[in-house]
Amino acid sequence: MRFGRHMPTESRPVQALRQLVAMGGDAMQLFVTNPRSWQAPAYNLAEEQAMRAARAELGDPALVAHAAYLINLASPRDDYFPQSVALLRATLDRTARIGGESVVFHIGSHTGSGVEAGLARLIDGIAQTLAPAENANDTDGAPGVDGASYSQPLLLLENDTGGGGKLGASFEHLARALDALPHYADRLGVCLDTAHLWGAGFDIGTPEGACATLDEVDRVIGLARVRALHVNDSREPLASHRDVHARLGEGTIPLVGMQAFLCDPRLTHTTALLETPLPTLPNKQVDWQTEREIFQRARALAGLPTPEGDVVP
Repeated sequence: MRFGRHMPTESRPVQALRQLVAMGGDAMQLFVTNPRSWQAPAYNLAEEQAMRAARAELGDPALVAHAAYLINLASPRDDYFPQSVALLRATLDRTARIGGESVVFHIGSHTGSGVEAGLARLIDGIAQTLAPAENANDTDGAPGVDGASYSQPLLLLENDTGGGGKLGASFEHLARALDALPHYADRLGVCLDTAHLWGAGFDIGTPEGACATLDEVDRVIGLARVRALHVNDSREPLASHRDVHARLGEGTIPLVGMQAFLCDPRLTHTTALLETPLPTLPNKQVDWQTEREIFQRARALAGLPTPEGDVVP
């Protein structure tokens, strides 16, 4: 298992990657577009090249992008749906250019049209998103780094809590979308969020519950399709259908269950990523020393070794 966290980049992704590695991480999640804007950023070939060079220098840590929160492929609206497809396609493209391995996205809400209509729309949206990218060099016009080709990242469907018409609280929703697109099987996968599992009613707070949940994922989806984990505690109670992240041990999910979940040998192939709140100093800046200690405790909970000493960023 590779273990990291979502990092704020503040338009300095190379610096964020170095900071992540300095904490002992070997995987980073980031936004490659503004998470609250429909407009994808302009291409920055120098930054793409710098990210690829930094990853090579730092031992090739995994790089995962999270798609913008605005995207809703399950939307019945004829204006919202094509915008979502276009932005998700742009996210995949920009992730590929920096050497990213996958893009995680919230599969969306049917907003009242019903589960069946929402799933049909979702499947169509995924197909439209991936169709232009069948050729690794088929982008919207700009060349890759130094004119080189690059492989396309996986598109990972994230489970959800189920509130507000959101799809993905049921594993069957994820499986139906994947199974409807067999010709894209090598481009698709799943990201499991622990806080979302808890909010949807899966009791991962005990070793028995964690094992039973993973058994169910394996039966319905197949654990081989689970490529990433979002490792989050929840401030909300079990089956609340709400999504409010907390640091591990500071929420409502007992650590004994979280440990059993993360240490299950069936998840060793995954990339695990914290999305928990960052501690801050009195001046509102991130307290990276405290975060490093929190991060190392999270790695230990997953049964992963703690690097010796500090890594100089």
